Amino acid sequence: MGRLLKPGGYLITLIFPIDPEEDGGPPYFVRIEHYVDVLGENFVKVLDKVPEISKETHVGRERVAVWQRV
Repeated sequence: MGRLLKPGGYLITLIFPIDPEEDGGPPYFVRIEHYVDVLGENFVKVLDKVPEISKETHVGRERVAVWQRV
């Protein structure tokens, strides 16, 4: 992502499914920390929120995060 976005650019992510850790998938569980680990020091999280509108099956299982390339 660091090569795709110039400094100051934004990466918008929908983090789903935030489920209990388990073996197998898909879908594979994910955490916001997984994004922090992968994006590293090239990105700063500028927004992290629970969507106001979600599919019924997604409620409590997703977040929207926006990252800015530094």
